[in-house]
Amino acid sequence: MCKWSKSRYGSLYVNKTLLPNPSHLETVDPVVVGRVRAKQDFFGDPNGNMVLPVIVHGDGALTGQGVVYETIQMERLNGYSTFGTVHVVFNNQLGFTANPRDGRSSRHNHLTKQHLIVPI
Repeated sequence: MCKWSKSRYGSLYVNKTLLPNPSHLETVDPVVVGRVRAKQDFFGDPNGNMVLPVIVHGDGALTGQGVVYETIQMERLNGYSTFGTVHVVFNNQLGFTANPRDGRSSRHNHLTKQHLIVPI
């Protein structure tokens, strides 16, 4: 089940949907992107101006789960693109059981994604 709400900002109404993520495994990422793409197609939104996906990650999941990388990579495919997804990363150091220098090749976990053509 998802949580849905509608908010008003001045004369603009914004619908928000929160999808559940069963754990730190990031299984919800492709579901969010697929749901947003379906809404964009349904509303006739060819440029992604009406629906924006936002995904929140813990730092351990961003570097440790391949599904995050795969979801970001699929953004370039015509049938899968949402014309941009906002990824928010909380660097809480809770997802790691190793020292940062032993668990990744960069100082910060989000820097492992620098090879992608995305702003970081």
